[in-house]
Amino acid sequence: MEINEDSIPSAKEGVKLEELDDGCVLYDTEKDEVHSLNITAASVWACCDGKHTIKEIADVIEKCFKQESKVVLQDIIKIIQEFSKKELIK
Repeated sequence: MEINEDSIPSAKEGVKLEELDDGCVLYDTEKDEVHSLNITAASVWACCDGKHTIKEIADVIEKCFKQESKVVLQDIIKIIQEFSKKELIK
């Protein structure tokens, strides 16, 4: 999957976000795997609903964390690439 700012990521069925006292994890029920997320990655995951482009997700994250847009977009693309590599999105 080629990932760029116009890509529209969607969470794979069977992947659940679990909030813990000290952070968040994704649980892939199909593979029985757990992936630890920092607050930024958890926020990005919440936006992977198949309705928003990566650029739109970056805009949301930029506003939430008050960061420079170019840096945020690059970081979001890296996070989405990691989700893709781990087969968490489609």
